[in-house]
Amino acid sequence: MRNGVSMDGRDELLDAACEDLLRYLRRSMPRQTERVAGEGLTLHQFRALIIVYSDEGCTTTDLADAVDVHPSVATGIVQRLVTRGFFRRVEDPEDRRIRRLYLTDEGRALAEEVAGTARATRRRQLEVLDDAQLAQLRTILATLVDGVEQERAERRESV
Repeated sequence: MRNGVSMDGRDELLDAACEDLLRYLRRSMPRQTERVAGEGLTLHQFRALIIVYSDEGCTTTDLADAVDVHPSVATGIVQRLVTRGFFRRVEDPEDRRIRRLYLTDEGRALAEEVAGTARATRRRQLEVLDDAQLAQLRTILATLVDGVEQERAERRESV
């Protein structure tokens, strides 16, 4: 029982897996978060930086969807990152109403530093797994990503 509600084995397993994943994430991220905090970035700003780093030329609407915030919130995030000198907005040559987001040199340097630290940390952490476990993890992660993408598509269709 949890919170007075009877749970079957799957529910218990799902809750335990969520707790394990959150514990892993909390314990594995201090170095990246320290660097970002040193720059005075919020979590949403950090996520926006990494998203634009991996998907340069995206729009504020794309960013809002990826960060899972309302477009007006994303606009504020983008404006602060433009003001800080990490992002620049570029008019879309095919549709002048659209502004595409790109990293400045300073934004790219910070994103590469943080991404490099995260990648190196994750790689060290994954070293404890054998090849079969790594292959299994990749399959599981692909399934999770597909589920997230499907959920996002369904949300967009319902709006």
